[in-house]
Amino acid sequence: MSRSADVSLVDVDETVLEQLLALAKRDASPDEVAPPLGGPGWNLERTAWFFNYHRAAAQGLGGEAGEKTWGIVADGTLAGSIRLRRLGGGVVAETGIWLGRSFRSRGIGSAALRLVLKEARNAGVARVTARTLVGNLGAQRLLASAGATLTPDDDGTVSAVVVL
Repeated sequence: MSRSADVSLVDVDETVLEQLLALAKRDASPDEVAPPLGGPGWNLERTAWFFNYHRAAAQGLGGEAGEKTWGIVADGTLAGSIRLRRLGGGVVAETGIWLGRSFRSRGIGSAALRLVLKEARNAGVARVTARTLVGNLGAQRLLASAGATLTPDDDGTVSAVVVL
């Protein structure tokens, strides 16, 4: 039986941001990490979006973007990123996560989600939502294990809601 990874969240500063981009380029599909800008692959537009997005989210939930991203560290190694974004009046937030391929199916995502849900509770959030594709069974298992209610939508996605 393997032991669980030691998982923590770290603020995304310029050093972590450079490491996240390097991880994304070597261990994730660009479409898992950033919107399809400027064509396929990691091009200048997609890379610029990645930097701008994480820099704006560095201000935190109280900042102009109303969003916070963290790097996910597993056993001392950067494994991916998780985010929390306030919606509407702020008692509802949305989350999203990506992990490098080599870090998946090891319990790291579940641990990171538990940590971000704790951050949400501490920030006064009452409900956290997420959205994934119908075919992303790993994400659905991850969300269900955190207590989410999953609802298939007509557009090929699944909505998830965790009441805190």
